[in-house]
Amino acid sequence: MSKTLHHSFYSMGTRFHIMLPGVDEEYGFRIFQKMKNQVNRVEKKLSRFLPQSDIYRLNIAAKRHSAVVDDELFDILKACKFCHEITGGAFDPTLRQLYEYQQKMTGAFVPDRLFYDLKDLLGFDKVHLDEEKSVVRFSSHMLEIDLGGFGKGYALEKVNGILDKSSVQSAFASFGESSVLAYGDHPAGGPWKIGMNNYSDPGKAAGEFLVSGGSVSTSSNFYLDDNGSLKNHSHIINPKTGEIDSNQMVVSVSAKSPVLAEMLSTAFLSMDDDEITGVINLYEDVTAIKADYSSGRPVICRYEKSEITEEISV
Repeated sequence: MSKTLHHSFYSMGTRFHIMLPGVDEEYGFRIFQKMKNQVNRVEKKLSRFLPQSDIYRLNIAAKRHSAVVDDELFDILKACKFCHEITGGAFDPTLRQLYEYQQKMTGAFVPDRLFYDLKDLLGFDKVHLDEEKSVVRFSSHMLEIDLGGFGKGYALEKVNGILDKSSVQSAFASFGESSVLAYGDHPAGGPWKIGMNNYSDPGKAAGEFLVSGGSVSTSSNFYLDDNGSLKNHSHIINPKTGEIDSNQMVVSVSAKSPVLAEMLSTAFLSMDDDEITGVINLYEDVTAIKADYSSGRPVICRYEKSEITEEISV
């Protein structure tokens, strides 16, 4: 008998959950197993922590000489370079060492000479891709790639591909609240409603997306402590300054492509209104909501093609 099936497992630092409405239990479990295998494969390929991963090996090899990679990884790096370019460098998966450098400092961080020397040695513009030979070379011996702002979206892209080859008409997949895939229409009809949490009034939405066959990714640089207070917990580097972005900001991006939504939600945290609108104007299916909690009461902006359609404080 068909019913709504729920399956989950832990991967990529959080819990992956899939909901399959109206699917036979045995068939749904087979679909879930395919997803689990694919998500785990992506993690093993892209994690910078696993010595057997392609990224781990690339980070060692490409500092010393040109490194040949498989077609899949080369296409991933091309996607990263493209997003780096269209966001004016705001998406940059090579800046983690700047974060680690600042984390070692006690008290208020003040940029010093070593910081600026390190900043000059990093940047995705120093990742060189030879498309003819599928060869990658780093022009800096300090460079390392961290695909933490890419992997979940890429995994959801693979999950979407599995669903496309199945008889499933509707599904909802998520990595916690940060990355979700709404496949097909909601089983009750119409699009899925995906809200951005209002952190000044938990349980209520600061904004909402209507999604049929698409993805929403959310990035932030703060968290709620046990008392319900906002605390900075930024892992986002402002590529213009190289410093940790301490503004209390959250961005959600809706796009048909989970990979694009994932990359842009990270990049938009450090981009201004005109820059965000400029990127959104490149696509027909991308919208974004940014909530700025820096002043205490959130200022919420909604970005759609050609304009900022909403700006409210709640």
